[in-house]
Amino acid sequence: MLILSKSLSQLILPPGGLILLTLLGLVFHKKAWGKPLIVCSMALLWLLSTEPIRDTLTSSLEFQYPALNIEQLDNKPAPIVLLGGGIYEHPPEYQGQDSLGRYSMMRTIYAAQIAKQTGLPIYATGGKPLSENSEAEGDVMKRWLLWFGVSPASIHVESMANTTWENAILIKAMLEKKRQKTIILVTSAWHMPRAVWCFEAQGLNVIPAPTDYLTENEPYDLRSFLPRWSVLNDSSNALHEYLGLLFYWLKH
Repeated sequence: MLILSKSLSQLILPPGGLILLTLLGLVFHKKAWGKPLIVCSMALLWLLSTEPIRDTLTSSLEFQYPALNIEQLDNKPAPIVLLGGGIYEHPPEYQGQDSLGRYSMMRTIYAAQIAKQTGLPIYATGGKPLSENSEAEGDVMKRWLLWFGVSPASIHVESMANTTWENAILIKAMLEKKRQKTIILVTSAWHMPRAVWCFEAQGLNVIPAPTDYLTENEPYDLRSFLPRWSVLNDSSNALHEYLGLLFYWLKH
């Protein structure tokens, strides 16, 4: 079911959805709407690959919550909950041992920084969403947290969750044993609204700790309006979050 939902989202979101629209326009190019559909698809491909459009999509997600001010935690005993964001499977430079993808790595670095500054425990959560041949995200994040100097006694792992909703359910079960109701939630800034929604739906109080922002903070120049594949990827991530928010709202 998870693979099906991921596959459908790939077909709907850019570039898959735009490719399908273009093919549809080519097949029906003799229809009145065929050629305009091709032009529309190409225009959307260009626009979604530019920084101003990307920033319009990401900023409304990323700035719903302010960046965490660690000094304002006031020694709160809230644990840090670290969400996985993808595995770098069997990389040759690590002798085939699974490592962290970009989003997971950025989240793990930030969670390690908070833990070392505050001494708070970390709950790393993530299973094997799409590959049974890889390690669980929680286990790989633990290995990197140790490498970053976090105390082994401070690290707790949940390695079964395959969605953000499951992250929230399983972490709540772990924290209930310790009667913890407040958490410091670490995830990518663009993923934070959906993550907060999931954890609050489980009755937890969330202190957001967003990281790895996609929105551009520098003035635009000519290159900002030219298409770039990495910007298209960012736009697709933002659209995926809007789709995910709608899906979770309808389902849960």
